[in-house]
Amino acid sequence: MDAAIKQDLPPEGGYQKIQYARNPAKTYFKGGRLLAGALLFNGFTTYYYFNHCYPQILHQRVEKNGAHLATLPLLLAERDRAYLKHCRALRDEEEKIMAKVPNWEVGKWNGEQIYKTLDKNDFNDPILCEYYIHAPFFDFWKKAHEAQIQV
Repeated sequence: MDAAIKQDLPPEGGYQKIQYARNPAKTYFKGGRLLAGALLFNGFTTYYYFNHCYPQILHQRVEKNGAHLATLPLLLAERDRAYLKHCRALRDEEEKIMAKVPNWEVGKWNGEQIYKTLDKNDFNDPILCEYYIHAPFFDFWKKAHEAQIQV
């Protein structure tokens, strides 16, 4: 074994020094200038918004509110019509279900008016559970627990 073993050694003069000192990033703006720039930017964008964008938004709101007010009587009339139609369907259902019961009159309890102070032609709103008597329970539950939304 004449071959000499060559050991892996550092290069002559040694390795380069390891950089471990803090190298801070270059600051382009200091606090005062940055605050002034933010305030100027905010001022210009506020001016632009209120002079160019907000009038269009306000116009759209007025148009939408006008359309809502114009269609509101029609929507309320349709809602009332559907309500009365459903109440009539409830009376018809009661008449069909109780047809075989002797001496049963629709809208009365044992032959007496339920509401004695009302005229025969006055309409009495049914309570919520009477209105949803033939509907699935979940529909009644949703209506009973929904938030009251004012038109």
